Amino acid sequence: MDPMVIHQPAAGIREPYTSEVPAQRMANDQVVVGNIPAQRHGLQPRPALLTQLTRASQGPSAVVLTGTSGVGKTQLAAAYARARLAAGWRLIAWVNARDSESLLAGLAAAEATALPDGGSRQGATDAGQALRRWLEADGSRCLLVFDDAEDLALLRPFLPTVGSARVLITAARESAPELARSVPVDVFSTTEALALLDGRTGLADEAGASAIAAELGHLPLALDQAATVIAGQHHLGYEPYLAKLRALPKDDLIRKEDGQEQSYPPGVAAAVLLSLEAVRAADPLGLCTGVMEFMAMLSPAAVRCDLLRAAGQAGTLLGGGRRVAASMVDQALERSSKRSLLGFSLDGQAVSVHGIVARVIRGELAGRGRLATACRSAASALEGSAEALAKPRDPAAVRELLGQVTALLDNAGACADDADEKLAKTLTRFRFLALDYLIELGDSASRAIAIGEPLTADLERTMGPDHPDTLKAQNNLAIAYHASGRTPDAVSLVEQTLAARERLLGADHPSTLASRNNLARFYRATGRPAEAIPLFETNMAACERLLGADDPKTVASRRHLDLARREAAHTESAGRGPADQD
Repeated sequence: MDPMVIHQPAAGIREPYTSEVPAQRMANDQVVVGNIPAQRHGLQPRPALLTQLTRASQGPSAVVLTGTSGVGKTQLAAAYARARLAAGWRLIAWVNARDSESLLAGLAAAEATALPDGGSRQGATDAGQALRRWLEADGSRCLLVFDDAEDLALLRPFLPTVGSARVLITAARESAPELARSVPVDVFSTTEALALLDGRTGLADEAGASAIAAELGHLPLALDQAATVIAGQHHLGYEPYLAKLRALPKDDLIRKEDGQEQSYPPGVAAAVLLSLEAVRAADPLGLCTGVMEFMAMLSPAAVRCDLLRAAGQAGTLLGGGRRVAASMVDQALERSSKRSLLGFSLDGQAVSVHGIVARVIRGELAGRGRLATACRSAASALEGSAEALAKPRDPAAVRELLGQVTALLDNAGACADDADEKLAKTLTRFRFLALDYLIELGDSASRAIAIGEPLTADLERTMGPDHPDTLKAQNNLAIAYHASGRTPDAVSLVEQTLAARERLLGADHPSTLASRNNLARFYRATGRPAEAIPLFETNMAACERLLGADDPKTVASRRHLDLARREAAHTESAGRGPADQD
C-alpha cells in the first residue's frame, strides 16, 4: 500500500518555481545570477553601515565585510545588492564562496549568462578568469558578490584588478590589504538591539530588552530569534523569555565540527533552540521540523525549493514515509521564514539556513540520537536528484548537486558514531559520486584527491581490490593525480587498474579500453611515448573491430597513436648525436 499523501490548500503560497534557471536576464536586459537573499522578516536596518559600505565601494579594489558569524554580513551585502538591482545595474552576480565547488559553480553560471560567448569554456576556472577579464574591460554598473568566503586566497585569481566593476566579499577573517579593503561589521549597539526587540515585540520595557541583549551578546542573529519568539507568544514578556533562555544547558548546544571552536555568547544556541521549540508547538504535523532538519544536513548557501518539494513527495521529510504535497512544503518554508529560521532567495527559488542555526540543529539531533536519521533522509533526496540528471549532463546541474553532496558528506562526519551499516554504505556511495562528478568537471583535482585517496583505500578494504567500484575509483584517482601534476603516481595506479580490468573484464571491455588509453596518455606525459605506442595500437584495433573505422573513438585513438609515434621519433632523433644520424 502506498504511503499517505497529505494535501492542504495552498492559499497565500508563492507560485511554484522551476529549478533549471541558474541566472535571469530581466526585461530591461539586466543580468541577475545566483541566490541573492531577499529581505528577512523584521530585519533591523543598519543605514550607517550601508552608507560606509557604499562609500568604501567607490574605489578600485574589492571591499570585504568582516566580522564574526551572526553579525549580519550577508544581510548587509544583500541589501547593497538589492539596491544596485533596483538602480538598474547591468549585472548583479551573487556567488557563494564557502568552498571551491560553490565558488566555481557560481562563477561558471555568471560567465555563461553575462558574457556574449558565455558557456564556451572548458572548465569553471577558465570561466571565472574570463569573467574577471570581461569585468576589467567593461565592468561599469556591474556587481560581483562573494558571500561567506572562508579562504580568501581562493578568490584571488577571479578578482578584477582594474576597471569600474564593484566587488563585495563577506568573510569572518580580515583580508590582506592588497586583496581588498575591510569594512568591519560588529554586533548591534544597545540602541540597535533595543530598537529590534521593542519594535518587533511592542513591549515598552527597556530594562527587560537590555537584559535580553546582554545575555545574547548583542548578536543580531540571536536577537532576531528572541524577538520572533517573544512577538509570537503574546503572553511571553522579556523576563519569562530570559528565564527560559537561562534554564537551557549552555554546553555543547553549538556542536563543534571539524575543529571549529565555539566563539559565541552562551545564550545564542539557547535562543535558536527556543525558536525551534516555538515552531514545533505550532506545527503538530512536524513538517517545519522536518524541513529544518533536512536543510541542516545540506549546504548553508542555498537549497533549491524543488529539492525540498521532491523530498516531501517522496516521504523523507516526515517520519513513517508519509508523503506531503508540494503546497504544504511551501507553507512550511513560509512559516519557518517568518520565524527567522531560514530565508528565501530574491527569486523565491531557494532557501538558506544560517550556519549557526544548522549547527545547533545538528547538535540537538545528535543529542536525541537522530542525526543519522536526518542524514539518511537528505541522502535519499540527493540520490533521487542524481538519478534524474539527464545525459549528457548539464555541468551547472552537476555542480549544484556536487555542492549539496559534499555538504552532506561534511555534515555527516558528525554522525559517524551513529552510522549503521546501511548509512555507512550510503555515505560511501556519495563519496564515490562526488569523486565521479569532480573528475567529470575536471577543475578540482586537489578536492578529488582528498576524497579519492581514503575512498579507494576503504573500497579496497571493504569490497576487495577487484570490485568494479574499487577499480573505477582507482581510475578516477589516477586522473586526479595526473591533473594535479602527480603523473608518476597516476602511472603506477592506472597500471594496477589496467592489469585487473584486463584479467577480469577482458581486453576489449570499454572500461579496459579507458584504462589503457589513460595509461598511454600518462606515458606520453612522462616522456615515454614509445611505451604508449603499443597501448594506442591495441585500443585503435579494438575500436576499429568493435565500432568501425569512422567512429569518433576510433578516430581519436588513431590521432593519439600518430602523436605518440611522432613524439617517439622526435625523442629517438634527439637522442642520437650528429654522427649517429648520418
